[in-house]
Amino acid sequence: MYETPGGTIYAAAHRGIESITLDRGAAHLKDELMPKYAELIYNGFWFAPEREMLQAAIDHSQARVNGTVRLKLYKGLASVVGRKSPDSLYSERHVTFEDDAGAYDQKDAAGFIKLNALRLRLLAQRDR
Repeated sequence: MYETPGGTIYAAAHRGIESITLDRGAAHLKDELMPKYAELIYNGFWFAPEREMLQAAIDHSQARVNGTVRLKLYKGLASVVGRKSPDSLYSERHVTFEDDAGAYDQKDAAGFIKLNALRLRLLAQRDR
């Protein structure tokens, strides 16, 4: 935070609002694209077609990233202490262990786990 306090504060706030407005897959893909994007800019490829392609993807990811973020600034740190957005994906109704309006059925977890473990079972069979 010493060299670019404004940028550090902005980045923390932006990441905070992204955490409630981007779904996990989109957020992970954006995180994977950002180093390549930064490398292109650092190397002077602002007008390169690959930078423009990445820009289109990033712009699309940001279409619903909006809202208000509250930060706590203390001794060089910027911590998110609150956030809200009209486009938030967070829903108290669906994060409860009580009535979640049918959003989650625990029986689904068994199939999900079995499907995700398929590649590991195949590896184990091969290596036996």
